[in-house]
Parts: sequence; C-alpha cells; structure tokens
Amino acid sequence: MASKQRSSDDCLVRFEPDVISIRVPRGTSILDAALSCGVSLDSVCGGEGRCGRCKVRARGAIGSIHGSEKAMLSPGTERTVLACMSTVEGDLDVLVPEFSRIGVHQILESSEHVSLKGLSPLVRKESLNLYQPTVKDNLSDLERIRRGFRDNMDRRASVSLAVLRTIPKAVREKDWEVTVSLAEAVYGQAMVAIEPGDTCKDTYGICIDIGTTTVVLSLVDLITGVTLATESNYNKQIMCGEDVLSRISYAEEHGTKNLTKLITETINYLISQACESASNSTGRNITPQIIVSASVAGNPAMIHFLLGLDTHNMRLEPYVPVANIPQCPRASEIGLKINPTSLVYICPGRAGYVGGDVLADVLASGMHLKKKLSLLIDVGTNGEVVLGSKDWMVCCSCSAGPAFEGGEVSSGMRAMQGAIDRLRLTKSGDVRYHTIGDTDPLGICGSGLVDLISELFVHDLIDRSGNFHKEMSNRIRVGEDGELEFFIAKRGKGELARGWVDELPRDIAIKESDIRNILRTKAAIYSSCSVLLKSMDKDISDIHQIVIAGGFGRYLDIRKAIMIGLFPDVDLKKYRFIGNGSLEGARLVLLSRKKRKELFGIHKSMTYFELSVSGVFFDEFTSALFLPHTDLDRFPSDKALLALEKSNTK
Repeated sequence: MASKQRSSDDCLVRFEPDVISIRVPRGTSILDAALSCGVSLDSVCGGEGRCGRCKVRARGAIGSIHGSEKAMLSPGTERTVLACMSTVEGDLDVLVPEFSRIGVHQILESSEHVSLKGLSPLVRKESLNLYQPTVKDNLSDLERIRRGFRDNMDRRASVSLAVLRTIPKAVREKDWEVTVSLAEAVYGQAMVAIEPGDTCKDTYGICIDIGTTTVVLSLVDLITGVTLATESNYNKQIMCGEDVLSRISYAEEHGTKNLTKLITETINYLISQACESASNSTGRNITPQIIVSASVAGNPAMIHFLLGLDTHNMRLEPYVPVANIPQCPRASEIGLKINPTSLVYICPGRAGYVGGDVLADVLASGMHLKKKLSLLIDVGTNGEVVLGSKDWMVCCSCSAGPAFEGGEVSSGMRAMQGAIDRLRLTKSGDVRYHTIGDTDPLGICGSGLVDLISELFVHDLIDRSGNFHKEMSNRIRVGEDGELEFFIAKRGKGELARGWVDELPRDIAIKESDIRNILRTKAAIYSSCSVLLKSMDKDISDIHQIVIAGGFGRYLDIRKAIMIGLFPDVDLKKYRFIGNGSLEGARLVLLSRKKRKELFGIHKSMTYFELSVSGVFFDEFTSALFLPHTDLDRFPSDKALLALEKSNTK
C-alpha cells in the first residue's frame, strides 16, 4: 500500500516536555500548531499578541506572523517568542514552560442544594418481557416493543433510525427481555436506547455547567437522584481567547470547528473521570456508554460552540443568537461520548448574552417562587444581573471584561495555584496575603484584587479615582514603564517560573492603569443593578435578598466588594451565596419535570434590557467609576467607615 504523499511545505514541530510532534504547513503559527495537537498554551487574547502569556522557547526555523523580522534561526540557536505571533518556517523544537500553560484552577463545584419531593427524570427505563414471534403472531420487532408498554403515550414514542438499527440484536440476545430508555422530548416521548435484559437499576445521567473559563460535570443516579461524582476542569477553549468576544472573533477568522472540538474534548474527559470516580466509590461498572441522559447549562456563546452554530451575529447589534431554545440534539450529533442516541437537554437562554446558565441560576435560587423582590448577580467575564419575583423578572448583561479573571491587569492571573486570593494591609504598611495552594506568589486573582483596591482606598493610598497618593507609602514607586505602581510582593521562584526567571517580571505590583481597568469592571456590574432597579421604579431598600452566584462571588469578601462599589451597600444578612447555581439548575431539570416547567416559566416571564443602547446605563456607569461611587449617600456604611478611618489617622 502506497504511503500518503507528504507536502514539501510540511514542517515537523516537536513540543517539549510533552514529547508531542505534529506536521503543519509552513507559515502556521506556533499557537495553532499547539492547538492542533492538544498542547494547552495560555492565550487569553485569542492569539492577537496582546496578553503576552504564550511565551515559548523555539529552536529551528521561525518567522513573524506579520512577515516582518523573519529570521531563520540556525541550529542550536534558541529564542523566546510569543507562540501566537511566530510562524513555523521549517522543522522546529518548542519548549513550553509551566507559566505559559493553562494551570490547575480553583473551580467552584459545590452549590446550595435544592431538595426534590419526587423524581421525574429526563429519561426513565422500562423493562419489557416480550412474546416471541410466531407464524400467527408475526408483528415486527418495533411493534412488539410498542405492544409491550402499558402506557399509551409510551406506545407512541418516536424512535430514531440509529435506535431502530439496534433492535433486532437487543430483543433476541436475552430471549426477548429488553429494557427501553424513554426520554421526555419537546415533541413527546422518544426511545433513546434499547438494551438486552433488565438494566433498570443502571440508569445514569449527567448535568453540565459550561463556563467561559471552567466546565463542571456531575454524574447522577436517575433512580435515586444521588450525585455519584462531580468533576471539573478548565474549558480548553481558553487557548482561543479568555472572553466570549475574543472567541467569537476567533470563530470568525478560523471557523467554529476547533472551538466545538475543544469543548467536546473537555466534556468527554470529565465524563470519563466521573465514571471512573463513581465506579470506584460504588463498586459498580459505570461506563460512559450506559449514560442515557444529559442536561447542559451555559452562556449563549458556549452553547453555540457546543452545537457548532454560527456566532457572528451575536457580536453585532442587535446581538441575535441562532436559537434561544434549541431542540434536543442526539449525543452523537455533538460528539458527546455517552449512549450515542441519548437526547441532550439544553437549558433555554433569554438573549444573546443571557443564557441558560443564568436561567439555571434563577431556578436554583428559587427567586422565581418568592413574592418578595430578589436581585441575582453572577460575576464572570460577562456580568449578568436578574431582578424580580414570582410575578415578573427583568435581566441584563454587561461586558465586565476579564479584569476579575486576571486579564488586563499586569500582575493578574486566574484563580489557580500561586495566585494571591486574599490580602490586607497593616497599619505599618506591610502586606499580608494568602495564595491558592499555599505556595510562593506568582500573581493576583480577582478576589485578591478586590481586597487590594479596598485596602488601598481605606488606608488612603489611592483617591476616589484610583490615583496613588505617592507620599503615603514607600511601596508606591515609579515602575520600569514610568507608571506609578504599588509593590505587593516578590514573585516566587516555584515550579511555574523555574528556569524562566528572566522572562517574568520580578515583582508583583498593581499599576494605576490596572486600577482603572478594575474600576471599569466594578462600575459595569454596579450600574447594571442600578439600571434594572430604576427601570422598574424600585430602590435598593426594596430588595429582600441579593443572590450571588458563580465561582468568583463565592470567594469574595462582600464587605470589601461593597467598599469599592462593586455590590450595593445593604445589610450583609441580605446577601446569599448559592455557589454554582448553573450546575444545580442543570441537575434539577435532569431530575424533575416540575423544574423543567419552572425553567420555561422563567424564560417566558423574563424581560431583557439591552444596556448598550441605554442612556441611563451610560450615566450610571460614569457615576460608578469612582470609589465607591460619585454619590457617597448610596454607600452609607462606606461613608461612615471612611470618616472613622480619617479620624483615627488625625
């Protein structure tokens, strides 16, 4: 057999220490080569050359992405480059350091648990003992199965061609004893699996929260409703950009195929991990192929990428998605490695930037069942806010930006090992901090940034615009770029930085430009809350509870978040954390018909406000760009605390 002809323009790229090789066409970026073979480079800007995080050392033939400074490195020469800005011009050896990879995140898996009085899962199993066919009773195999059901609705269940093809072997393997998995579909019942024998005791489903940064998955016993295992990991799409807009831009340039591949790979890895964990803990042999049900919650862009849908129009006004309520696809249609004919329930979204994850948050919080007014806030790369009660709901989304995810901040990083996540300043001016994993500090993540800005403000080291009072601390200095910065700590020399110390800033510091980015982010969140309240002629005093959902909110010091004007200034007892409400909402719809109806009720009752065309939002946003706000009367506890601090320093 003749071997495939290799193009003369193909180049061999070897990635170390992964010991992975791939052949790519000449001119391919190193980042694209890494993506193609699964090397997890950190490229939060989506390969635009802005974030500077995808540094690698390359030896061999290399050029510039723009065609300038094209340099063929001679053998033995090594050069540090950005993978997204460098092209493969010949055979190449690439060393990828730990700090350029997507590391282990602090991922919120837990949530406030909602008890269910009864179970009515998306899929149930029915065991049938069928009469064998005879000359006189010669019904077809499918008609014989339909006759075996006791319920007329089950007898009318649809059956796909893929399921139909499995019937002859399944019904005869165990002498006409079979188990039929029946799914609750939008158009009625559907047969999604037919197995030989009685397998009713093995009925499993998965619920999935697809976040922009992380993905969390739970494996659930549909008979008992018990969660057998929960697994999480970063969303591999991070290699194509940190936020939603950068990934939509990536899709416009490269297509959605790679983004779809990356999210299905992430989910399938979690499925295998969950099955292994559950098998070990229960003593059962649980394999991905016997999982017959799935529910998914995610923001609209993540759902579109999962389904392979075009996201182009979501980026342009009026920001229209392909579908808010997509029909349930088969697992095989979207590449999920469970029972291939299983239906995958997609939690409905409300608008281009308010998706099923937010509606799942609402479902998990129960605010849609309460007479009193609630405000729900989910802070992520995008910020979503919902205001309402059992009678009505309004929602909006703001582009909070990646500042709280570590982006657009010079020493910022995600909530992963080595990140400063808690911080305080002493009266003597020292910095006390805690790092995730209790390791040497490598940067500062979102919760640490909130602490830092609050502490700088309270100790009068910055003014209300975020500008430094240079004379107030010897930690305030002029950085190498000529900008004022506050020195936090020396960067550690742990595993992430070993051997690459010269490639990293030696100090962890925050600059005035970093503070301005954070102020813009907090202003977007707070002003979103204000717009919804004003739109409904409500005041913050009318709020009975403020529900904080999502991973970032779970690790925040609420008092400090109020101090910088991120959240409204109300009694702390009104704040309620629900954790990963998106995953909990997905679990509820996996297990309960009642909750599925409630979710659609939420969808119907929710009115969406588009902030980009709101003059009120612009005015509120501008006023919120100060610490904590232009109008200090909105933050009475901050006002009192600041007055006390100033009196103590006199």
